[in-house]
Amino acid sequence: MHVHHLPAALVEAYARRAEVPCLVEHEGEQLVDMGGGIAYPLFPDLLDPARRLVSMDANGIDVSVSSAPPPGVDGLGVADANAVARAGNDELAELGDRVCPIAVLPLEAPAAAAEELDRAVGLGLRGGLLFSNVCGARPDETRFRPVFEAAAALRVPLVLHPATPVGVDAAIGYALPTTLGFLVETTVCALRLVLDGIFERHPELQLVVPHVGSVIPFMLGRIDYEAALLPGAAGALEVPPSEHLRRLHVDSICSWPPALRLALEVFGPERVLFGSDEPYWSADDAVSTVETAVPDADTAAAVWHRNADRLFGLADAYDSSPRSATKEAG
Repeated sequence: MHVHHLPAALVEAYARRAEVPCLVEHEGEQLVDMGGGIAYPLFPDLLDPARRLVSMDANGIDVSVSSAPPPGVDGLGVADANAVARAGNDELAELGDRVCPIAVLPLEAPAAAAEELDRAVGLGLRGGLLFSNVCGARPDETRFRPVFEAAAALRVPLVLHPATPVGVDAAIGYALPTTLGFLVETTVCALRLVLDGIFERHPELQLVVPHVGSVIPFMLGRIDYEAALLPGAAGALEVPPSEHLRRLHVDSICSWPPALRLALEVFGPERVLFGSDEPYWSADDAVSTVETAVPDADTAAAVWHRNADRLFGLADAYDSSPRSATKEAG
């Protein structure tokens, strides 16, 4: 449930710009500069959906839930972001039956983002992409509430993805912006949303936090302890924060089986979904991590497909997979 595809509409928008987000050239290669010292190549697998199917077939993956990578349309300015998000989602809707996308949202204009989520779901997209900050603003700000209201009303999940880190100035050099900064980003965002009462306002909301829940599983006890000790630490909640944090869904991306086992213990096997983070990470590594960490067949089935089937409504997509065709022929 965590792979990336970059629509041509976003590439073209970056190419028109001289400021972040934009395209830059380094050693003859074009990169997307998303700010904060983070830039990534225009990988062929990021642009060509046919290559995604080749990788899926090689790793026994029937269906992928795909999203645009950061920065999406954030930073383009409201008018341009609205138009580019719409064009990008139209492209995503055409990726084919086995690649089930979630929507790019023009989050700088929350009301427009809510409207675009509704339109995109009407096109068949399976949810929406939420970044850990929107040009530096945290999504728990009141102005972003229409996005969560729309997702809850539509009963589609929001996938939280790290953006360029803000407020973690020590995480520079040594690839720390992505190694550490991304995890701090998503943890801060998820904690602020939960402590602000997102699940009290929308108990039906489905929110997915990548990378085995980032830092949350490692500090859940500390969060509850501080919430009982310090005034205001529990935010809007009248119960231990862990009761709400365990409502989050997470993916399996970590390349470290012990971390995945901890996520399964903290969130429960019904809330952990297989992901690969291709093309930035390896599907082969993602598969082997789950195989190593989850020997129990029933738990493995939940992680491999059952949880994603339920959350993203993927049953129809399996009809187009090679293994489905093989079963029918057999």
